[in-house]
Amino acid sequence: MELGLQNKVAIVTGASKGLGRAVAQELAAEGVHLVLSARSREALEEIADGLAKSHSIRALAVAGDLSTLAGVESFVRQAREAFGRLDILVNVAGAIRPGSLLSKPDGDWLEDWNLKLFGYVRMMRAVFPIMQAGGGGRIINVIGRAGREADPGYLAGSAANAALMNITKAVAAEGGPHGILVNGINPGPARTERYATINAHLAAEWQISPADVETRRMQGNPLGRPCEPSEVAALTAFLVSERAAYLNGVIIEMDGGSTRCL
Repeated sequence: MELGLQNKVAIVTGASKGLGRAVAQELAAEGVHLVLSARSREALEEIADGLAKSHSIRALAVAGDLSTLAGVESFVRQAREAFGRLDILVNVAGAIRPGSLLSKPDGDWLEDWNLKLFGYVRMMRAVFPIMQAGGGGRIINVIGRAGREADPGYLAGSAANAALMNITKAVAAEGGPHGILVNGINPGPARTERYATINAHLAAEWQISPADVETRRMQGNPLGRPCEPSEVAALTAFLVSERAAYLNGVIIEMDGGSTRCL
């Protein structure tokens, strides 16, 4: 399927690993020029160089801290200076740590929300005028299915994801008249480095094998497996393409059918 993405310019945050890296790889394969962000400079530059060579695109690595307004503004300024325009933003950066009302300290709430919740908001606010001046654009917020279910053990993450779903729909309404389409993806557990780490911790806690941990975690998932990063990346590429030109304010559950609320 021809997606018509060749020579578009995309920002991908959290691009050094996991879902962000998979999205960067997918967009590069479609001929999209990339501005990649993560905190790890060495890993980010290695990925950018590899994608540029493999797909004959331009790929700029800008390591930095997107949990601050200054970090976001500096990153977007460098991206615009390098390419002159921005067509696509994919917000991926920000894994919120678990914790309950009594166990998660105030500082952890602020750190986690500054990177994911406010990081997404600040990135959208920074690119919106650029896309508006350029005649439109696409924004994808990779959020997470925890926002659909209140989880006392993942309180900050559930609340932030619920807020981001609301914000995604609101910004879609604001962006639509300017040709800026804003959509969200809610992956369930995805087979990333973080997923493997969580399984290893649970295996030690439950005194079972990581494979048995996965089996237990996938109970209730009709497909019986976690999401692959490449699957999230493929959906992202479709959503930012002209093939999805009438999708705006949509939140897509990508969890194998685990979420069954209306």
